Amino acid sequence: MPTETIGVVTLTRHRNDLLRRAMASVHDQDFPGEIEHVVVVDDDPDAVPVVEAAPTRPGLRHVAHLVPRSAAERDEPPGDKRYVYPRLSRLFNVGARVGTADWIAFLDDDNEFEPDHLSSLYACAQRNGAEAVHSGRTMWHADGTPYTEEVWHTAPDRAEGERIFALMCDRGVRRRGTNILLDRADPVLPSTLRTSTVLQPEDPVLLVDQSVWLIRRELLLRVPIPETFTADDHAKNAAPDDKLLEALLRAGVRLHTTGRPTVRYYLGGVSNHHRSDPAYAGT
Repeated sequence: MPTETIGVVTLTRHRNDLLRRAMASVHDQDFPGEIEHVVVVDDDPDAVPVVEAAPTRPGLRHVAHLVPRSAAERDEPPGDKRYVYPRLSRLFNVGARVGTADWIAFLDDDNEFEPDHLSSLYACAQRNGAEAVHSGRTMWHADGTPYTEEVWHTAPDRAEGERIFALMCDRGVRRRGTNILLDRADPVLPSTLRTSTVLQPEDPVLLVDQSVWLIRRELLLRVPIPETFTADDHAKNAAPDDKLLEALLRAGVRLHTTGRPTVRYYLGGVSNHHRSDPAYAGT
């Protein structure tokens, strides 16, 4: 049994049913070591008893950490990335500091881990002597049906989504006819990182979702998720996971991947432009 421990950081606000589903997927992990699930509650006291009442088992510990919002944050426009992304970065970093585990994984409250997610990531880290590793994911509509449309999910319109999807298929990130997305970080870091939302044919692929990471906690404390976002960041839809990837690469951290889709990623979050209407999604 591993002597090292894994912490899972989840942020949540007003989504208790989804939170229960996410927590159940952590409960069902086959990682044989200890798991600490830190749920950072974004100004939603009603979520705290949900965390405390979640089923547990030997080797699994839950921590609910409530973070109140200031009056200004409560009055900000809902869904505005200029405010949402910096706060998400700050709360992810809070979760890493609150936790005590040797390794940190992240799980958005609307996503799920496959049962072997943490164990396969930990094995990859041990095999490569790595401080930061990631998996791939499968893509799902919010209703639980596979997302197989040939449209990139963060693109602002269909034509651009089809263009980026084709590029990602050429790079082996997306697989036509499936809902598999294999996150990837090419070893070439340009002076300015382009996200998948604005990817051009000459650009490296730099795409690692927040929920697919496993990172040594001491590394994450040393290289935290940047909490400042520029106008250029917002123009290219740079989310906290994009900022973290860039920070790790610029710090010279070697990244490795399991090459396996072990996260169930559900569309509908603030970072993607997916819509359920036929004009955009092709459904």
